[in-house]
Amino acid sequence: MDKAKAMLRRVQKHILLRAFTVWLLTISINSNGQHLQDSSKQQFKTWQLLAAEGLVYSGSMLALNEVWYKDYPRSSFHWFNDNHEWLQVDKVGHTYAGYQIAYQNAWLLEKTGLSRQKASLLSTAMSVAAMSSIELFDGYSAQWGASSGDLIANISGAAFFGIQELIWESQIFRLKYGYKASPYASKRPEVLGEDVLQRLIKDYNAQSYWLSFSLNKATGMDKIPPWIALAFGYSAGGMLGGSENPEPFNDVKRYRQFLFSPDIDWQRIPTNNKYLKVLFRMLNIIKIPMPAVGLANDRIRWYWWQ
Repeated sequence: MDKAKAMLRRVQKHILLRAFTVWLLTISINSNGQHLQDSSKQQFKTWQLLAAEGLVYSGSMLALNEVWYKDYPRSSFHWFNDNHEWLQVDKVGHTYAGYQIAYQNAWLLEKTGLSRQKASLLSTAMSVAAMSSIELFDGYSAQWGASSGDLIANISGAAFFGIQELIWESQIFRLKYGYKASPYASKRPEVLGEDVLQRLIKDYNAQSYWLSFSLNKATGMDKIPPWIALAFGYSAGGMLGGSENPEPFNDVKRYRQFLFSPDIDWQRIPTNNKYLKVLFRMLNIIKIPMPAVGLANDRIRWYWWQ
């Protein structure tokens, strides 16, 4: 197997997953915009939404097969262990994508008239199926192989949403995405991205993923405003290759970083403005940069914005 091609293939797969997440978010915002114009009418039925999503998903899979798999030899189903790559930042990214797809799609399903519980259960299953089916393509390709780590991460992200809904009928803990430009992408732009848009997805050195929670909801301390939150984050740096840095970058030290920062649960800010509710929902998928404390290489660092 050509290691460079395999590494690029895995990055491309992650791009597809993020694109699918963005697609769901876009539909969520657009459908909510229609709902705001006339909230007395149900805009679409459950079967219509499922049919539309099924068509888009089927088309995406056909395109994926044509672009990435058609010209490569097939094999019997097999696994490929990539759990050691990118210091697992890509796996956390899979978890985040699984969570967001389940969360946003459940919101759409509720708009069709499904109960919150039914929408949550169905969306959790759909998220796992949509993301993990890509592993089938890899598993039957002689060039690559299905990733158990990706599969576990996909399931974990969707389950993280579904379990919270079953227990609390609320998302007390949210997964968020952060980005801070790294100095490494310019060294290997063909792998880490040639511009900002590519690096948002491909540069794992620049990405951070956060577990954010409302202090009020998590602790029961009613005197704290429910929108005040804390967040624990994970990121990594020094990565110019998947499992190791190639020459001439093999002297660059790879490291993990654990972060702690204040945060805002935007959707818990009281407002009756329907357009602000849409804006707050969009803001809650990312970690707004704030002061943070980081621990890396046994050293504590202070960041004004992270």
